[in-house]
Amino acid sequence: MKKFWILICIFSFLLINSAHALQATSSMTVTVMVQGTFNLVVNTDSFDFERLAAGQTGEMNRADGVAVTGSSTGGNPWYLKVSAAKPLTSGSNFIPNENFTWYGSSEGTGAWNGEEEKSLADAGNAAYISTPQEADQADKVLNRFNFRLHVPEDTRPGEYTTTVMFTMTE
Repeated sequence: MKKFWILICIFSFLLINSAHALQATSSMTVTVMVQGTFNLVVNTDSFDFERLAAGQTGEMNRADGVAVTGSSTGGNPWYLKVSAAKPLTSGSNFIPNENFTWYGSSEGTGAWNGEEEKSLADAGNAAYISTPQEADQADKVLNRFNFRLHVPEDTRPGEYTTTVMFTMTE
C-alpha cells in the first residue's frame, strides 16, 4: 500500500508541476512565389548561306527555316525579337545589316510581323507579340524564320560571320 501512495504522490506532483510549466510560442510567415514557365527554344545553332559572289543575293539553305518556339504561363503578354549582334564581318571588312533580312510565318494567334521582309538593321520591332491567352498557357507558339542576304558589289572576299539572336521578353 505504501508503494501505491508513493505512486499517487509522484503522479500528483507531476500533474501540479506540469500545470505550472512555462511555455513560449513564436511564429513566422512563410511565403513562396510560384513562377510560371518562360521558355524559348531555337531548333538550330547555325546556318550557312554557302558561297555568294559580290552582287549576289542568297537565301538560307534550310528549306523549313529556323523554328523558334516560345511559351509562358506567367500571365503577361510576351514578345519575340530577332536581331544581329553585329554586321557580318570578315576581319575588318563587313556587310551592313541593311543587307541581311528575315521573314517567315507563325502558327500562333498573336501578331506576326514577318510576313514581309525586315532588315536586321532594325532590331527594335517585335517579330511576334503574344495574345493574352498565349501569355498564360504552356503550349508553345511556333514561329519560322527565313533569312536572305544581299552581298554588295564592293564586298571583299572572305568568310563573314555574325550571331543572330532571338530574344523573348515578358
